[in-house]
Amino acid sequence: MVLGLTTLTACSSNNDDDSPAISFRVSGSEVKVLSRNDLKNELTSHAISYYDTVHHKTKNMQAFVLKEVLELGYSIDVESKPNAQFMFMALDGFQDSATGAQAAEAGGYIAFEDLDVEGSENWELVASENNNNPAPFYVVWTGTSQVPVNSYPWPYQLFAVNLTE
Repeated sequence: MVLGLTTLTACSSNNDDDSPAISFRVSGSEVKVLSRNDLKNELTSHAISYYDTVHHKTKNMQAFVLKEVLELGYSIDVESKPNAQFMFMALDGFQDSATGAQAAEAGGYIAFEDLDVEGSENWELVASENNNNPAPFYVVWTGTSQVPVNSYPWPYQLFAVNLTE
C-alpha cells in the first residue's frame, strides 16, 4: 500500500498544473497546450534586453524565440506560412496579430520572466495600464522597427494563440 501511494505521488508530482500554459488553436479549436515547463524542456531560453514600448524603458527578460514557440505549438515551419495570421490572446481580453512573415523574423520573443524584478514569478506592473501584471507570458520584440506603430503585436498576459490561414 505504501509503495502504491509513493508511486502515485511520484507520478502526480510530474504534473505541470502549477505552470502557466499557452493554448494553441487553429480557427478557434484547441490543438495543443504547452506549459512553461514544457517550453523550458523543449526550447532554449534567452536573456534578452530591449526597449519596452509598454514600460517605456529598457527591460530585461528571460524569453523563448517566438518562431520556435509557434513551430513547437503547431508542428509547422512558420516560414512556410508567410500569409498566416497568428492572433495573440491576452487574459484581459486584448488581442493582436502577427503574420507568419512577421513571426518568422528574428527579434520576436515570448517572455516568461522579468529579470528586472526579484523572484522568478514576479513582474514589473504596467503602470500606464492600471497596474496590470504582464504575466504569464509577454510577446516582445528586440528590433528597433518592430514596434506597434509598424503593426507588431506586444500583448502581455498571453494565454492563447489562434492560427488562421
